[in-house]
Amino acid sequence: MSINQRQCLKLHKDKVWAVDCSHGLMATASSDRKIKLLNLTKTEAHLIGELDDNTHTKSIRSVAWRPNSNILAAGSFDSTISIWGKEEEPDYLEDSEFELLALIEGHENEVKAVAWSHNGEFLASCSRDKSVWIWEADELGEEFECISVLQEHSQDVKHVSWHPSTLLLASSSYDDTIRLWKELDDDWECVAVLNGHEGTVWCSDFEKSDSSLRLCSCSDDSTVRVWKYVEEDDNGEQIWVLQAVLPNVHSRAVYSVSWSSEGLIASTGSDGLLVLYKECKDGKWEVLAKYEGAHGVYEVNAVEWTRVGNEQLLVTGGDDGYVNIWTYD
Repeated sequence: MSINQRQCLKLHKDKVWAVDCSHGLMATASSDRKIKLLNLTKTEAHLIGELDDNTHTKSIRSVAWRPNSNILAAGSFDSTISIWGKEEEPDYLEDSEFELLALIEGHENEVKAVAWSHNGEFLASCSRDKSVWIWEADELGEEFECISVLQEHSQDVKHVSWHPSTLLLASSSYDDTIRLWKELDDDWECVAVLNGHEGTVWCSDFEKSDSSLRLCSCSDDSTVRVWKYVEEDDNGEQIWVLQAVLPNVHSRAVYSVSWSSEGLIASTGSDGLLVLYKECKDGKWEVLAKYEGAHGVYEVNAVEWTRVGNEQLLVTGGDDGYVNIWTYD
């Protein structure tokens, strides 16, 4: 199998930190304090607009589309979260008239990531201030109430991700752990701590499956790992086990992982590699394909699977300011 570069887009004047795709729209986050919006549904992806009205004073670190809506959240190093939206129209893939709906304050330091729950009811954010905040959003995306501040990580929290169909949240941290959170008795509690990485955990992503509950993660220790849920005890605590350490292909920190709906895991990081892994019938994982220098000599900060029509695509963002779109065969 091979990975093929379909398109190479110079979108930003500084590093691209994150990408997020939804229903044919892609948003990008960059150190240049701009958000770019692209239409992915054509043969070639093309820019439809940018969000930049000096809302943020520092790098935009993360972007996340609210499920089944045209509302976008963006987290910044200026410690705030901006919420953008527009009315849904037939030409929403071309119309870039987004407006600022809300500016959320609360974190004491840089916001490192934002993520929406599968039902769009909750927005999670995490920060250098070692905390994870859960916000309840109104339907219009204009009012946000903080319903829980989770402070059990001992260091900078790098990433948050929700399970695709249940209200289970994973947070990844500079303290080398992943914590899993869920609502118990009207409050959000840590129900599991995943230990094993020997360095900062940069990112995690849940498997898109209803038959099993698994999570992949990546770290400064250059590994990609898969964790599996086993059971829950009477107190609501969850037992997870390390199921696999994927083949050790990366030579340096792995910054981003993404688990596709077809069961493939993609990873990328500071060594510039883009790697695809496939699970074998015996439960072991193999390298399906790899692409060296996915962004030339630059580090690659983000990878995400997205489906456009019947086609599964990969999108990456790097320190070179480019967003690259990939296919595989």
